[in-house]
Amino acid sequence: MKAIRHILITTLIILCAIGSVLYTSCTNKCGSTTCQNGGTCANNVCVCPTGYSGNSCETGWSDGSIGTYNCSRASCVPAVTGGNAWVSSVTKSSVNGGYMINISNFDNSNTTISGKIDSAIGGVNKIIVSPAAGSNGINASGTYSNGVITLHFTTSSVGGPGYTCDMTMKKQ
Repeated sequence: MKAIRHILITTLIILCAIGSVLYTSCTNKCGSTTCQNGGTCANNVCVCPTGYSGNSCETGWSDGSIGTYNCSRASCVPAVTGGNAWVSSVTKSSVNGGYMINISNFDNSNTTISGKIDSAIGGVNKIIVSPAAGSNGINASGTYSNGVITLHFTTSSVGGPGYTCDMTMKKQ
């Protein structure tokens, strides 16, 4: 009798373990889609965590902006002398869940700044750059959409005046 009870208890434990594995493997399913990057399913749609978008939360907000850009600036106050066309690169930063970017050769100055890409609203991502993020006295705000970054920025410098400009970056 003890042997049968032991077999029944062991069988029950094994069935519970198998059931929990099957349940756990299916909890992130959303119909035929598996939610990625910590996304959860609600009403058969993946709900993405901060920093991700897409049907299965597969795209980091900064992913589309990564690349090499042809840049130009205009409307600077006071006027800035020198070349108004250059090339910059945008890379993804490894901090804050992948929605930080680095822009190298910002404003044709060999300076790299960091910015945050905020959530996409209507296909347009907001970009914010602030000195607190280690951006060398540069404040900027703008958008990324369809391979184009537009920024309005202000610089400050120690011992001299800064300037305010608009900049357009077009992905190569």
